[in-house]
Amino acid sequence: MNNQTIPARKDCPADEKWQLSDIYATKEDWAQARDSIRGQLDAIRAFAGRLHEPQALLDCLTKEDEMEIALSAVFAWARMMADTDTANQEYQADAASVMPLLDEAAAATAFIEPELLALPEDVLKSLPSALPGLQKYAFRLQELLRMKAHILSPEQEAFLARTGELRSTARNTYTVMVNADLKFPDTLGEDGSLTPLSESRYTSFLRSKDRAVRRDAFEKLFRTYRSFRNTFASLYSSSVKASQFLSEMRHYETMREAALDASNIPLSVYDSAIRATHDFLPELHRYMKIKQQLLKLDKVHMYDLYVPVVERPAAAYPYEQAKGILKEALAPLGETYEHDLFAGLEAGWVDRCENQGKRSGAYSWGVYGVHPFVLMSWNDTYEAMSTLAHEMGHSMHSWYSSKKQDFVNSEYTIFCAEVASTTNENLLLEYMLQHAEGRERLYFLNLYLEQIRTTVFRQMLFAEFELLTHAAVEKGEILTADKLEGIWMDLNRTYYGEDVVLDPELAAEWSRIPHFYRPFYVYQYATGYAAAMTLSHHLRAKGEPARKAYLDYLASGGSDYSIELLRRAGVDMTSTEPFAITFEKFRQCLDELEAACAE
Repeated sequence: MNNQTIPARKDCPADEKWQLSDIYATKEDWAQARDSIRGQLDAIRAFAGRLHEPQALLDCLTKEDEMEIALSAVFAWARMMADTDTANQEYQADAASVMPLLDEAAAATAFIEPELLALPEDVLKSLPSALPGLQKYAFRLQELLRMKAHILSPEQEAFLARTGELRSTARNTYTVMVNADLKFPDTLGEDGSLTPLSESRYTSFLRSKDRAVRRDAFEKLFRTYRSFRNTFASLYSSSVKASQFLSEMRHYETMREAALDASNIPLSVYDSAIRATHDFLPELHRYMKIKQQLLKLDKVHMYDLYVPVVERPAAAYPYEQAKGILKEALAPLGETYEHDLFAGLEAGWVDRCENQGKRSGAYSWGVYGVHPFVLMSWNDTYEAMSTLAHEMGHSMHSWYSSKKQDFVNSEYTIFCAEVASTTNENLLLEYMLQHAEGRERLYFLNLYLEQIRTTVFRQMLFAEFELLTHAAVEKGEILTADKLEGIWMDLNRTYYGEDVVLDPELAAEWSRIPHFYRPFYVYQYATGYAAAMTLSHHLRAKGEPARKAYLDYLASGGSDYSIELLRRAGVDMTSTEPFAITFEKFRQCLDELEAACAE
């Protein structure tokens, strides 16, 4: 589809666009809400020095919640408007106008936690029962006590809040460099001619049946990255140093401890995930050999990993048909979930029309007190149907959480964020497997294997890279390009085995991963997938008890620690069971694919 056949935003059908007017009816309403934020910040600052009084505390926290709800809605509206048309300068300027308010809000509220921690511990513990309205803040105050050793004085907290933009400089520079300044040479197309290469097009080249097309794109993309190897090493090193500064200021022994402690995740969860993955690497190596056989290759190179070993089914899934499939696939979640999800689909939650200038990719954005919004571009493929299932999983998590929880307890952690979305994805894939036969079934088997390879094995490789690089900085070592490339290549050899060729260009791949600029974030994709695999298994096998526990989990938001919320839903992330269930599914799919290959 060329730009001439992609509609302008104004030409998209109304029923294919989300209804941002549910947040603000007009831009004037939005601007008025934005401009009121600073006045709300002044009202919050007025409580400084008075939080020992229960009524003053309640009033302060209430106004803070009201400000956060308003600010999050203001930011969401502006950002989502900008994402519908990235070429619209007015939209981009509106979104940019909100950014200073985020730091101002952080600075204005920085006194609250230090002032509360200055109170005697018994007084702080008694505050939730001092007034009826303070009860909803019980978990927040409990968490405050847990984090006491890592919260600084009001002056230091305000200082840290002001350094937020400085600490983000490396990440922001990386983003601009990769998305705006990095230019790739033309690469070989399917017809033998040269064609433009970009990050957005790279994946399609890697899936080409023509090995020369895959290899040329791989080499040109990573040679471009590697030509800036020292710059990327400097940016990544600076990002790690910023993380080290923050963790040391907050009195943590390591950067990993600081990152995980934000959600009270034991370090053992990270370590056991790595161990469980290493124990199952022989099965990944076996998968590489089966890929080699099915693709009829002499050797598997890294640019061969993404080409499908089974032809994609020719079936198309128009939106209305896809909704019918989702209704059946998500049946294990029950009638209430089904009703609420489809009500959202009919009520302007989803923006699915592809239009000129629309941001690529997909996301779900929950707006407290309104409803969630999903951005995607529909193209009648299975991938689009799976994306809708995934993003609506996020949306239903946000919807039930906002309905059940007060604002202060409504936001779920990153550790929990991918669980609901991936549970929906897995239920859909299980449904497709159940109803597919022959080559179509083999396609979905391989899709399952690829999901686990890329979301668990690959993300845990990333997690180990972060562990090793951050530990090196903490030992006083310098993250040179040579060192980073050496760590990356060693990990890839361990994960993919001796039978996969590690092309020299692969050494630059670490510099292509933007998630490394959010320290110790990527492991949560793997843990979230393992938790979702366990939940979808329970939903299919245990029926109503599992369904009730799961819906309670969706409604729990951030009202308790992530590990505890998942435990109540039936998933013990401190054990190896979630990874065992995930890897057993990998083994089953691999066995069936291998048997079919032998036939």
